[in-house]
Amino acid sequence: MPTSPAAQPDIPDQAPSRQKPGNRIWRNWSGSQTATPAAWLRPESEAELVRQLRNARGQIRVTGAGHSFSALCTTPDTLVSLDRLRGLVSHDSQTQQATIRAGSRLQDLGEPLWELGQGLINQGDVDVQSLGGACGTSTHGTGRELGSLSAQVRGLRLVTPDGEVVEADAEHNAEIWQAGATSLGALGVVTQITLQNRARYHLAEHEFLLPLNEVLRRFDQLARDNRHAEFWAFFRSDQAIVKLLNETEAAPTPAPRFQLPVSMVLNLTSRVAHGIPGADGAMQKLLTGLHSEMRRSGRAYQIFPSPRDARFNEMEYEVPVERGLECVQEIFSTVRRSGIRTLFPLEYRRVAADDVWLSPFFGRDSASISLHQHICTDYRPLFDLVEPIFWKYGGRPHWGKLHSLDATRLAELYPHWEDFARVRKQLDPDGRMLNDHLRRILVQP
Repeated sequence: MPTSPAAQPDIPDQAPSRQKPGNRIWRNWSGSQTATPAAWLRPESEAELVRQLRNARGQIRVTGAGHSFSALCTTPDTLVSLDRLRGLVSHDSQTQQATIRAGSRLQDLGEPLWELGQGLINQGDVDVQSLGGACGTSTHGTGRELGSLSAQVRGLRLVTPDGEVVEADAEHNAEIWQAGATSLGALGVVTQITLQNRARYHLAEHEFLLPLNEVLRRFDQLARDNRHAEFWAFFRSDQAIVKLLNETEAAPTPAPRFQLPVSMVLNLTSRVAHGIPGADGAMQKLLTGLHSEMRRSGRAYQIFPSPRDARFNEMEYEVPVERGLECVQEIFSTVRRSGIRTLFPLEYRRVAADDVWLSPFFGRDSASISLHQHICTDYRPLFDLVEPIFWKYGGRPHWGKLHSLDATRLAELYPHWEDFARVRKQLDPDGRMLNDHLRRILVQP
């Protein structure tokens, strides 16, 4: 485990929460999941959490930033907020590892790690999630040789629902470490995570339009030639947005004098697209028409994220990479024939294989394919139409996104399913960490 120097740059742990326990009603970011817990705990230390869990009643669930679309956090009983468990605990300059409190937001990690000479190996373009939630659901960025955040977990510390504190890494409680790196919050409350990082670095971003047919033809080469490559493709447009990221030594670019208010435009065009028959194609062509080629460079943690304020619901599956583009083509032909209105594009990324038991990337390089629908419309017609296509291609759902699979079908997708179940029962024999959603997806009848 990392050493603990006397002084460490800290991440503020008193930042105001968007939702406070006194509000009584908990909502996730998109508003698709709600709960009214009987008790809403907000411990300021692990010791306080231990005392609270020993006195807690009923189901216990944990929330960080509420950025999962699935019902991972809902409970009528006890909800634990990790908002006050933030900050850097320790670091090791030789191994480039850092131990961080699980309630820390990804967006708060960049500067403190930079001061230590470290940076996250990879991250996505949304950075508001808590570290515990991001690792607990295998949240990821993109990159042919880069894994999810769960793949970087080198140790963790959790409190069981009975109040026992457990530390786990590759040498101690190794099975708990393997299960805990992607745990869905089903083992207990993870309070600290040790991440494998790397030396800090700068990135150069290049974003541009290409005809969709050309993107599909060239994407495998783009993924080989660039550290990060992804694209967004609109269902009623023949243009796609491509984004490439590469390490650079170029000087950081200044912030632009004018930035298109992307969230406002997406909100407006979404309401038009879903409110007026036939308008979705016109709105998608408008969005690609407004897009201009963009280049920028800077510290990696400043370049990875993009504004994501227009709210939506999302489904994402990870399919074997060799079938990814074929899956995209079938999705496009199916959606275009259906006449279902859409505004948000399909997103396509690459993620490297890992060996984390419940990671959707276990044992195989994957194509990550995401669908979105703005909150102004019912997401179910689109998601219900496309989900069977993901199954056809051997897809595994992202744990934090919407899907309809249950434990019986999920067990077929994960070689270590029974191992995880055994560790879960060991740490939580009474199933107190399971809400209705988790019982459906983790417990076979």
